[in-house]
Amino acid sequence: MLSGDVRRVDQEELQDMLDFAVPLAAVAGYPPNIEPHPSDFAAGASAEWAFFFIAGAAVVILALPWALRAVKNGNPIPILVMISGLICSLEEPMLDILGHLHWANDLTTAFTNFGVPVPALIPLCYVAFLGLMSYFCYFVIRNGATVKHFVMLHAMGLMLDALMETIGINLNVYEYYGVQPFTILGFPYWWGFINGASFVAVGTILAYAVPRLKGAQLGFIIFAAPAGMMINYFVFGSIHILAHNADIAEWIRWVAAAVMMAEMVFAMKIYHHFVGVKGDAPAPNWTLPRMFLFPMLPERKRNELFAKMCREGGVPLDEPLPVGIVAPPPYAQPLEPVPVGAPMPERAPALV
Repeated sequence: MLSGDVRRVDQEELQDMLDFAVPLAAVAGYPPNIEPHPSDFAAGASAEWAFFFIAGAAVVILALPWALRAVKNGNPIPILVMISGLICSLEEPMLDILGHLHWANDLTTAFTNFGVPVPALIPLCYVAFLGLMSYFCYFVIRNGATVKHFVMLHAMGLMLDALMETIGINLNVYEYYGVQPFTILGFPYWWGFINGASFVAVGTILAYAVPRLKGAQLGFIIFAAPAGMMINYFVFGSIHILAHNADIAEWIRWVAAAVMMAEMVFAMKIYHHFVGVKGDAPAPNWTLPRMFLFPMLPERKRNELFAKMCREGGVPLDEPLPVGIVAPPPYAQPLEPVPVGAPMPERAPALV
């Protein structure tokens, strides 16, 4: 140590200084609100299998033939987005730690990281939500979306996520522990806000990137879901994530969660700024019920609904909508590549 006026600061005094000056760093070591795995509860095989299909496996099984047929027809985007969702599942253990989630201790494990045993149901869940749901967001955005449509997509993702997770929680497959603001039936709705916005973030990245990528460059699409989710969590979600893992008063954590939820809604305007239709430009007349209905319709009915929305929104249809597309979900044909820095086209062509 230096001599003179500089004296040694012992560990206890240093901690006192931290407690006074930096509340967020008041406790050295493991974050104060995190409980390590394993958990002390079990789900049972029936609950695990049921939630395996509910969480995404059933949708992925139905969608895979559609994605493979799209590849055969020269459109690799759907299968690349599904692969992107699969890769994104590697982020799950980090989010479990930061969000305070425990899995049942008797689930089949796919992999372990951050000390978290991630169950085998998670990879296909990510394919369904960060892959297929994000692809639907991309489809809506590429065919012309206003700020209102971005907010609708966010609401749709939020509701689907809340429904799926509430089922899993009440099947005892997992739980959110500790202080979890805005919880209903075991599900903290701040998760719904951040997850729903993540699907739109990935759709935005796709809508911006796909027209600008050509040939082998399309392979970069597999990074869309991991990037979009992390942008959403750590740009717009950071205020809550920091508070959630800090040694601060509970009411501050509630305020941080509320602010973060508002930020997620505002993020829709930011995403729209990059790839949405502007001003009085025409756009299909989507409503929230139509968004839920659209992927579940038979092919011909879906095309008829899309044509109706285009007519209602003033979008010209240059030629009849073709048939022969496999559902679910809808199929969006990539536009011709757009040079880097060039403006986005006003809308994508009709379904092909």
